[in-house]
Amino acid sequence: MTRQPASLPAPLRAINEQVNRAPAVDANLADLQPGWADYIRQAKAQVPGLQVEAGGENVYWGGLSPGCQACKAGTWDCIFITLRCNLACGFCYSPQALPEDYAGSALGATPEQIVANQARIGITGIGFSGGEPFLEPQKLLEWVGWFKSRRPDQYAWAYTNGLLAHEAPLRQLGQLGLDELRFNLAATGYTHPAVMKNLALAARCIPTITVEIPAIPEEAAKLLASLAAWCEAGVKFLNLHELIYEPDTRAASLAGRRQGVCLADGHRTAINPESRQVTLAVLRKAQAENLPLAINDCSLQSKLRQLRGRRRTLAPLTKAPYEKLVDEATLESYCHYRDAQEYGFCHPDEVDGWRADHPQDAWVRLLRLAPLALQGQSQWIACENC
Repeated sequence: MTRQPASLPAPLRAINEQVNRAPAVDANLADLQPGWADYIRQAKAQVPGLQVEAGGENVYWGGLSPGCQACKAGTWDCIFITLRCNLACGFCYSPQALPEDYAGSALGATPEQIVANQARIGITGIGFSGGEPFLEPQKLLEWVGWFKSRRPDQYAWAYTNGLLAHEAPLRQLGQLGLDELRFNLAATGYTHPAVMKNLALAARCIPTITVEIPAIPEEAAKLLASLAAWCEAGVKFLNLHELIYEPDTRAASLAGRRQGVCLADGHRTAINPESRQVTLAVLRKAQAENLPLAINDCSLQSKLRQLRGRRRTLAPLTKAPYEKLVDEATLESYCHYRDAQEYGFCHPDEVDGWRADHPQDAWVRLLRLAPLALQGQSQWIACENC
């Protein structure tokens, strides 16, 4: 912008200052594309029938659970029951900045607020997470029952490491209508006897049992050796996450090869470049042995799709009346002003009319990233004279 700061309205001055202060983003996703494309070529050649959609952002074999479908579409809500946990897994990337007694989601802090916002934006799936939700079994039961009674159309699942998933709460969760339970079996060594017993019991109480774990290269042999036992116990789906070393989580200090990633919004993280080869080995084994196991490659690419979908889905709740979602992640608006005191914001679809009515005004085009949560901070990315 060329106007002197003193002549700008205060809100516009603050936006302009934020844009100017923002460090240049050296996003490197384009540099990762050749590697991703090479993986897709390998996977399609080695696993006939593999489903590859959205340019490689969705890769799976044997189907997706309704929960994963909602997640990939950006129409799911992750509800934290507690951040307390009975384990301290090195690969965990639950947020460490939040207090252990935190409960809620990006849509609110109470069940009433959350479900009202879910209804407004068409949330189709909800996951009850942690921490370890079974550390708060009564709260887990109350929240699952509350949401299922008010939004029975929503597909609901919960996460657990399995150690505390005992018979009584499992039966109650099944009666309340929980659709799916996801076990992180990597947290307990893949075939922990007590956990496998609880998993088999869960399969008799809850319609769908899933294993959701990171694909850890150093533990590939254990993972491959466990697949048949999981299927025998009642596991229907396997979600394999690309191993991510997310900052400000325990995973940030995990050992292993790293490839740095800088997203378009400036967020920096890292992935293990060997992780997806573990997923490919699992896909090959499951197909070769005809295992009744659907497998989802939950890669960084897939997570980026989820984030875009989340920004898009939340936009009706996070955008101002004068803002317009112009792609999956960006909100556009305009500001017109004569001096620091006389100004107004304008919806992009109404600019032509407003310009005709305010021919003497200066105009500025504004862009910001659609927030990922109701209380998410505004991230302004453009403030341009026009």
